[in-house]
Amino acid sequence: MEPTTSDNLSTRLLGCFFRFGRTPWHMVPAAGLSRTETSILLTIDRAMHHNKKLRISDLSTRMRVSSPTITQHINNLEGQGFVTRTQAADDKRAVHLSLTAKGFEALQSHRDAMEKNFSELVETLGVENAELLIKLLAESSD
Repeated sequence: MEPTTSDNLSTRLLGCFFRFGRTPWHMVPAAGLSRTETSILLTIDRAMHHNKKLRISDLSTRMRVSSPTITQHINNLEGQGFVTRTQAADDKRAVHLSLTAKGFEALQSHRDAMEKNFSELVETLGVENAELLIKLLAESSD
């Protein structure tokens, strides 16, 4: 059976997304940190931004990683001065995570690097194609 035009387009589109996923445009870890550690900092930052207390178990659930693995990363991040743990007032067994000034600086550096990468992508695509890509991605996510 011959593939339809739609199947061919779907296959090509899927291939493009996989290739794009392997490019460095969006995978910029904070300086000196792994992508996982950077993701942890971003998740803690997001919770702090929404005034939510984040525990290791919450982080583990959100990132779909085991608590012992998250604990190892938190120990490393805390040792380097990016994260602090604070005992919860309402439950002495619970520990809340927050970013230090160094953690916020690392994320700002990360965001600056991502902005630079996407600026380079805009230069590669050109303004018109970048606008078209934005339009198409916005339409597909509405």
